[in-house]
Amino acid sequence: VHDASLVDPAIHSPALLELLEIKVSRPIIEYVVDCTVDAVNYAMGRPSSSKRGRSIARHSDYTPFTSFVHKVLTRAEVSIPTLLVTLVYINRAKPHLQIALEEWACERVFLGALVIANKYLNDSTLKNVQWAYCTGVFGKRDIGRIEREFLQVLDFELSISEDDILSHHDSLSVIALPINRHRHQRHLARATSTQPLYHQGDHNTTCPDLAPSSPKSSSSGSSLSPRTPEP
Repeated sequence: VHDASLVDPAIHSPALLELLEIKVSRPIIEYVVDCTVDAVNYAMGRPSSSKRGRSIARHSDYTPFTSFVHKVLTRAEVSIPTLLVTLVYINRAKPHLQIALEEWACERVFLGALVIANKYLNDSTLKNVQWAYCTGVFGKRDIGRIEREFLQVLDFELSISEDDILSHHDSLSVIALPINRHRHQRHLARATSTQPLYHQGDHNTTCPDLAPSSPKSSSSGSSLSPRTPEP
């Protein structure tokens, strides 16, 4: 709850307040990647890519996209409330997405939801030129187009309820809350003998240069190149 809020925190769901206390971390980033990839796969008519007990973000095909998400969230200093609303918008857009080309689709869906969530929640927010810098690959006009396209997909329905956010509570609490996270890690250790591609300390490393999220990755309903040439 924002420090300046006049609403008594006691009227909010304890589960919601619990979510607001989590930190942006590697498991949270992987969850955002999973939700984005799942939305794109749904739009492309493919089955969910998520596998039981293992994040799709740990698959080598999605390493560049995971690094992209990490870089944008870090450079933009995105808060947990903004990230929670981003997840809501991705899920809300999922049944309505129309993707003609896969290239850059994951990046565009993620950015569209994130930019709109950040502007919806904050009176003072980043300008599109600053978002372009945060991505390292998209231009200012690209960000504007991505934002407009995503708003149309949402039909400009931006309102958020507690239930919208709490739909992610179970998944996020397992990976982000200390007690549940330790239980989840023990479960994964028993379920697989393979070495994970990401380790606990990896979130402090520098993100590699971006390539398209995968040979099978992404673009929304247009064939827009990564950067719109400036005049």
